[in-house]
Amino acid sequence: MSNTFKGFTLLELMVTLVIVAVLAAIAIPGYQYFIAKARKSQAQAEMLRLSERLESYRGKQLTYAGYIPENQNVGSGQKGVVNIPYGSTGVEYDYQLTVMDINPPDSAKPSLEDATVGQGWRILAVPNQRKSSALRKSESLLLDSRGVKCMTKDLLTTASKVCTHSEGW
Repeated sequence: MSNTFKGFTLLELMVTLVIVAVLAAIAIPGYQYFIAKARKSQAQAEMLRLSERLESYRGKQLTYAGYIPENQNVGSGQKGVVNIPYGSTGVEYDYQLTVMDINPPDSAKPSLEDATVGQGWRILAVPNQRKSSALRKSESLLLDSRGVKCMTKDLLTTASKVCTHSEGW
């Protein structure tokens, strides 16, 4: 009478588990980087869309003053702010776009909606610093009505007029 056991030994299961863990350790950061790059591309596309809408608005109104972005965060109380993806909250967004007057007279109210003159515009896109490390390391983007189009690893603020240590996109 022979005793043959069917199944896997503990050693075989542990080797399989180690192989899966190594593959996951390699794949997950690469996937997060891919997602961060896709979110940055989505933010760039939305910035270009907003610039087209701004030019169309100016063609009709002869000024940029009073412009309200189509997907503005209504409930947040922030004027000129669009979260990517649309409708995401202050914690869930991947990129936050801010549409503002190029030369705001009051730095506390830089939005075009509050602008009195509205001779130009500036759009900033900043990655969410509370998300994955790949997204936190993504570039901030700037686009304005004078043709400045740059991205930088430095975080941009509403006071930023140019990108430091920048490259084009």
